[in-house]
Amino acid sequence: MAYVSFEYFPGRTQKAKNQLEETVSVLAEYQPEFQSVTYGAGGSDKQGTFDAVVSMQATTGVPTASHLTYTGSTQEEISAFADDLWNSGIRQIVALRGDPRDGSDHLPFSDTPEFVAALKECHPFEVAVACYPEVHPKAQSLEADLEVLKAKQDAGATLAITQFFFDNSVFYEYVQKAREAGITIPILPGILPIYNFTKVQEMAEACGTSIPETIREAFLCREVCGSTDMEIAAEILKAQVSDLACAGHEAIHIYTLNRVPLAQVASETFLKTHEGLSSQRQVA
Repeated sequence: MAYVSFEYFPGRTQKAKNQLEETVSVLAEYQPEFQSVTYGAGGSDKQGTFDAVVSMQATTGVPTASHLTYTGSTQEEISAFADDLWNSGIRQIVALRGDPRDGSDHLPFSDTPEFVAALKECHPFEVAVACYPEVHPKAQSLEADLEVLKAKQDAGATLAITQFFFDNSVFYEYVQKAREAGITIPILPGILPIYNFTKVQEMAEACGTSIPETIREAFLCREVCGSTDMEIAAEILKAQVSDLACAGHEAIHIYTLNRVPLAQVASETFLKTHEGLSSQRQVA
């Protein structure tokens, strides 16, 4: 059965917390399979993450995953945070290497597979991990990158969520190669709405994500076409998630940026496309 899931980040101000609460409440209407909350570099906002995760799960009833990174933290700090999550009823973690905080690049684990194994030893969490259709910037090759993902799976990861991408053909090819490499866990496509094209270009450049020329041209020509940025972004989203649904993918993970409008567009389009496909199969 088709489903959507959502990623949020903890609010730092009361206004941001109120916006997060409202966004989560609205998007919960799409009955997400799960939702997740990001974790600051070096655990810089771990209390905010913890409070958001526990509150969101309690108010929506949706299984909520906490992101957890290990760079810049100690094993003791990580174990304590994992214990607090488990004791508060949280059963899912998104395990990531993470970025250093304030120049601290202490690594309590040699790599993410070791981190995943440690979390599974701590408690029987469902552990999701990241993967990269266009290869992690620090990976030597796609093959090497897939070896790391396979090691994460072997360590106990049960789900992989991709870095955002805009070219579905890249994702389809990646999934095929991952299966050939022995990776059997679900690979969930990560979808990023474009609220600010300039910022998205900067993010894409930093993480090695390609932006198709058709998307660049759409935003460059918006004044000539008489379309707003939101209208363009919505059409791009509709095309991307419809194609994923038609290609047989049962789920998408939406990076909401704590905003409702485009997450709604992606959710409604994806789920309705699947409904239409299901109806066609029943008629046939």
